[in-house]
Amino acid sequence: MNRYFDYAATHPMTHAALDHYVAMAKNVYGNPSSLHTQGYMAEDYLTEARRLIKQALGLDMLRGKLLFTGSGSESNYIALTSLRKRMKGKEVITSWHEHDSVALLLEEWEREGIIVHRLKLKDGKFDLDAFTHLLDRDIGLVTLQHVNSDTGWVLPLHHIQRLLKYKKILFHVDGVQALGKIPISVEGIDAYSFSAHKVGGPKGVGALYMERLIPPPYYPGHHQYGIRPGTIDVPGISAFAKALGERQEQLTRFQRNFMAFRAILKEKTSAHVHWLEFDEQSPAIFSFVSHQRDGQWWMTELDDLGFQVSAGSACRAGQNGPNRMLEALGYETSACHGLVRISFGAHTTAEDTSALADAIVILARRVEHHEQTFSR
Repeated sequence: MNRYFDYAATHPMTHAALDHYVAMAKNVYGNPSSLHTQGYMAEDYLTEARRLIKQALGLDMLRGKLLFTGSGSESNYIALTSLRKRMKGKEVITSWHEHDSVALLLEEWEREGIIVHRLKLKDGKFDLDAFTHLLDRDIGLVTLQHVNSDTGWVLPLHHIQRLLKYKKILFHVDGVQALGKIPISVEGIDAYSFSAHKVGGPKGVGALYMERLIPPPYYPGHHQYGIRPGTIDVPGISAFAKALGERQEQLTRFQRNFMAFRAILKEKTSAHVHWLEFDEQSPAIFSFVSHQRDGQWWMTELDDLGFQVSAGSACRAGQNGPNRMLEALGYETSACHGLVRISFGAHTTAEDTSALADAIVILARRVEHHEQTFSR
């Protein structure tokens, strides 16, 4: 039996979202830009999906716009590339533990002469003092991940919103791992990125909330406020709205279940592995650190036992470099390779979680036995 614990990488489509997608693909196949009956029908469904998504996120009372993209990573790219054109200052604040879709783009900016300041965590917390000090520089943009994709660590968003409130500094938030996992408030944020497949919607659909319209990152087009060209995937977007609506309605129940699953793992395994816990943490992600084996070893061994976990963000799968989040937390080099991420979703059960805990203990004891034998 395969037991899936990698929902942070992707969540299977919900039954309701999948059924809705199939029905839409069969019956609402028109291009929403076409000036005929099928086009008007597609445009109506697109408008309704946009309304439902904004309503689910509490955005319906805000003046901002919702742009649909091909992924959370593309949403990040569009946000940053477009906001760069509006930056007043010449420097950027970010962190050492951003997703690759942000981190790699900022590295490219540095090669082009942009100064990028990367903050580290201080005692497991966001360094607000260092952040406040940097605001005295010529800062034009702040870009930060709301929920860290490797550990579930949560950004103190309201503190940062308060510090930026009266400054002419643009603010982008990567909310891909926050959507449907924790409450979200986008007031005062210029751009907030998220993705459909993390909450049971289809792959290939992302979204970007914009407080006001941003310049196009590619070329001026005719679709989606002229920001993103290309025919719009109405069935996918409509299925996204269906999945997100379900998720938001059940958010409290999911959070309660996820905390119970975390408690099972801690109770059964804490004598053998070190779990990463923070004052503010998404209940959907729970990671441990191994000093003796790297994350890839754990992932492979657990897979052989029928459990799918990960060694961090799927966008870095197969890479053996040290984990940036663990580096930011001050872990030694050997431990920075030993992250194991467990993430929960709609189909996770207490029974499967208990079985996973037993498997972790079996492997941990195997490692401990090997270390004892080798040290003799």
